[in-house]
Amino acid sequence: MTPKWRATRLLHGVRALVGGQGHPLILLPGWPQTAEAFSGIFEPLSKYYQFFALDPPGLGDSLPPLNGYDTANVSKIMAEAIHDILKERPYHLVGHDVGGWIAYPWAAQFQSRIKSLSIMDASVPGFMPQLQFPLPHQTNMRLWQFSFNALPELPEILTRGRERELLTWFFNLKTVHADGLPEDHFERYIQAYSRPGAMSRGFEYYRAFGTSAKQNLEYAKIPLDIPVLALGGASSVGSDMIHLVQKFATKVSGGAVHDCGHFLPEEQPSAVAHRLLEFLEANQTG
Repeated sequence: MTPKWRATRLLHGVRALVGGQGHPLILLPGWPQTAEAFSGIFEPLSKYYQFFALDPPGLGDSLPPLNGYDTANVSKIMAEAIHDILKERPYHLVGHDVGGWIAYPWAAQFQSRIKSLSIMDASVPGFMPQLQFPLPHQTNMRLWQFSFNALPELPEILTRGRERELLTWFFNLKTVHADGLPEDHFERYIQAYSRPGAMSRGFEYYRAFGTSAKQNLEYAKIPLDIPVLALGGASSVGSDMIHLVQKFATKVSGGAVHDCGHFLPEEQPSAVAHRLLEFLEANQTG
């Protein structure tokens, strides 16, 4: 049977999964994932939208960025790749996790091209609450990767050859149910991040976090005026996503997705598709 979506290579070596028909919808996954993270919601989205699920530069099968992993640079690379395909067509933008880090500066730099922005369970650089150390246990369990991944050399030393062990522990920690992540997705991520240099490229996003935060605080001096949907897993960021996004946008809605950890599109695909489609339909005009 012919697949309903196809993989292709865009400008700057950005890998995309493309399908559906209608108004354009851009989907950005996080770390340690690939564009397949959204495949559980491709079917309902494809009935109304032409989706482009992208591997961010350096993640999955996309080429690494030439000028650094700060999200102002990475988002510009991805925007150029999409604008090369869509020309002047406006689009909706959705980001989860690191994809949410990228989606905000993308929207800040190219707001006139974007109909709406959706951010799912993402600690967007520059807008996290100030933390005091040592962290409480529950906070440390949720945010350990921000410190560990940003260290020089040590993450590579400890994870090389043990990618499966790390990712197994990571996904088990951040999902509500043991089977929260589809097995084929998990194996895809193992395959992608066991390649030489792949884990390092993911760590570089965390090493650039401080630079990205400074950039975002500058962008936030002019708040976004487009509709923004902020969703968090009830067992993860939850409805606090709304408060985070209100720091840089004026038209914010959203809340918590119940019975869900960090990986919203995979743990609760039906609920996420429903919330997303409802929001997109309400903001389709123009």
